[in-house]
Amino acid sequence: MNLQNLKQNIKSISGLVKPRAKILAVVKANAYGHMALPCAKAALAAGASALGVSSIEEGITLRRGGIKAPILILGSIFPFVNLSLAVKNNLTPTISSLQGLAELARIGARLGKRLPFHLKVDTGMGRVGLTPSSAISAIEKAAARKEVSLEGIYTHFSSSLDREFTDLQLEKFLAVTNFAKKLKLKFTAHAANSGALLTNKKTHLDMVRPGLAVYGLLPFETEKQKINLSPVLSWKTRVVFMKRVPAKTPISYDRTFVTGRSSLIATLPVGYADGYLRSLSNKAEALINGRRCPVVGRVTMDMIMVDVTKAGGVSIGAEAVLLGAQGSDNISVEEMARWANTINYEIACGISARVPRVIV
Repeated sequence: MNLQNLKQNIKSISGLVKPRAKILAVVKANAYGHMALPCAKAALAAGASALGVSSIEEGITLRRGGIKAPILILGSIFPFVNLSLAVKNNLTPTISSLQGLAELARIGARLGKRLPFHLKVDTGMGRVGLTPSSAISAIEKAAARKEVSLEGIYTHFSSSLDREFTDLQLEKFLAVTNFAKKLKLKFTAHAANSGALLTNKKTHLDMVRPGLAVYGLLPFETEKQKINLSPVLSWKTRVVFMKRVPAKTPISYDRTFVTGRSSLIATLPVGYADGYLRSLSNKAEALINGRRCPVVGRVTMDMIMVDVTKAGGVSIGAEAVLLGAQGSDNISVEEMARWANTINYEIACGISARVPRVIV
């Protein structure tokens, strides 16, 4: 984990967004598989003003790690009684329903405090959030209550590359925020995820919520020229076993690969239990001695086999790069995602907890 790259990514994002727009760095899902606490600290040190997590549990982990900055829980909290746990740990909840708002007000009344929250508006994602009309009702109720404080209003874009639909979502969202402004409420409006902050400056508003971009990854490779980002993550292992086998030797489960010649086969201690997807079987490559070596046979739970016949001088203990650079070559998260017929988000988030993270 190269945290200097992460800090530079935050600065690059800051240079792209409107001058007045703050940055909420999304560190949910263990910082997209990168390790939440050190990434959170690095993002804040580089200029992010707040953090976004998926759950109360993720927020508590950051608080116990010494994070004092605002933390927004992006997920929908249920059962509503758990809102009290968010309040206890100074975590800002997302309210996505009138029922949730009522429960937060009850907690505020019991504690004798005015509790902050962000209101989630569903403008077209179809996941969680109040409809625009229900959001207006919630804003009216919040404005009339002393137990709650509307600190933010936000929405989420479903397809940032679809400019027409994104503009439609934004129009619906701004109708809600404009209503709140007419009530003289002071709040932070935010909508832009990584995709929107790259493709549509109108969406930047008061704050942006980059997730993938923080880690040097892009939701669309077509946007590379718009921002200078560097991947934070590399994934490396070492050769633990080698054998030379004759032609017509089957490798791994179900004999999906059979050698066509005398071959030198190396075993690497990584498998689908580590997040190296089974769909990479007979498709992926690893860098060993600066050469691309194909993954042969099925990816197993704990190991993969690679053909190092052409790599030259490979020995047990040799470094194998699954993601990242070696020599003059590089395997990107995007390339691995293409091999697995998935998205870069899933590759990064899927690297399991049993894979050690090392900060450099």
